[in-house]
Amino acid sequence: MITHKELPQAYKPYQQLKVCSNTLIGGGNLIALGEVLPLLVGSGESPLIWLQAPTDETGKNYISLVAASVASHHAVSVVNDKNGLTVSVGGTPLLLVKQTSAKSAEIKLLDLRPIGLNIYGNETSLTAGGATFSHNTFNGFGTMMTLGGGLSQT
Repeated sequence: MITHKELPQAYKPYQQLKVCSNTLIGGGNLIALGEVLPLLVGSGESPLIWLQAPTDETGKNYISLVAASVASHHAVSVVNDKNGLTVSVGGTPLLLVKQTSAKSAEIKLLDLRPIGLNIYGNETSLTAGGATFSHNTFNGFGTMMTLGGGLSQT
């Protein structure tokens, strides 16, 4: 399970990541559910994606769907083409990310609802946990958004 304390060795965050019209500057994580990081977008020759999904309603157990842009579940596909890197589950796109330079990338589509997370967005806005974000800049944040859930700290 990927958490703040257990990051993949190959993960190197982009210096600038545009997430559904919002900009994360200085590296950092997109979304945390408690301590769990369900999605990482890291830099490489093309974007490196790690995606995990909750396996129960407690938010304490997760399964890896994608590791370093390689599908790790039979229902998941990862396609890297001229439009960017697309992650789909059962034919439904979950993520479209395009590298814009060696230090920056843009997430144009994000929809984690099919894997049980109420997080979605497009090129104009990002909605997570009922809150919508549009055209914001997050600079120097360790994590752009932290929502309840994930591993308890007791």
